[in-house]
Amino acid sequence: MAQPRPWLDEIIDALKELGGHGTLHDLSEKILERDIMNFEENPLFRARIRGAIYNHSSDGTFFKGEAGGSKDIFYSVAGIGKGHWGLRNYEPTEDTVDITEDDMGFEEGKKKLKQHIVRERNPQVIKLAKERFKEKHGRLYCEVCTFDFFERYGEIGEDFIEGHHTIPVSELEEGQKTRVEDIALVCSNCHKMLHRRRPWLSKDELKKLINNKQTNY
Repeated sequence: MAQPRPWLDEIIDALKELGGHGTLHDLSEKILERDIMNFEENPLFRARIRGAIYNHSSDGTFFKGEAGGSKDIFYSVAGIGKGHWGLRNYEPTEDTVDITEDDMGFEEGKKKLKQHIVRERNPQVIKLAKERFKEKHGRLYCEVCTFDFFERYGEIGEDFIEGHHTIPVSELEEGQKTRVEDIALVCSNCHKMLHRRRPWLSKDELKKLINNKQTNY
């Protein structure tokens, strides 16, 4: 029995449903959940997924196309061997982003909150920001409090950091794109604190609060 559609198309659509990126495990589970492909015809479909991604990513081992070309569809979110892949041309929208309980703590109107989250959850621009920061500093750490996830948690924290968009939604111009320069790399706690006040705190303002607190002890 032939497959109802090409595996590549199914992988792309499944990643879109995952928000533009996901681990190989998450991707496999999403494809099983969608229940479109014929799994009896290809019981080793997970290997097929991995192979299709590697053949369509300049980050992959077997890629033979031109980097940035039409066949360069996927990119490695966390580095080769981590099993976390994203769509190069994916742009999250207000319709595809989910608001979590943590997000609701940002106390924005639902529409503006979604606009902000859409920008902060663009994995490709965060990846570029991480790469540039690591090239410059040799490691990833919070730009506010210097917390280092790898130093604290070991291997599980390697290359982990959150991306914060420094331009508030209210200041965005129509159609304005996210730039790497607009991203601050911060730990989870500082990220929450940056959103704690209105208007949102800047990195320098939050640093001053931390320093003042330490001085008062």
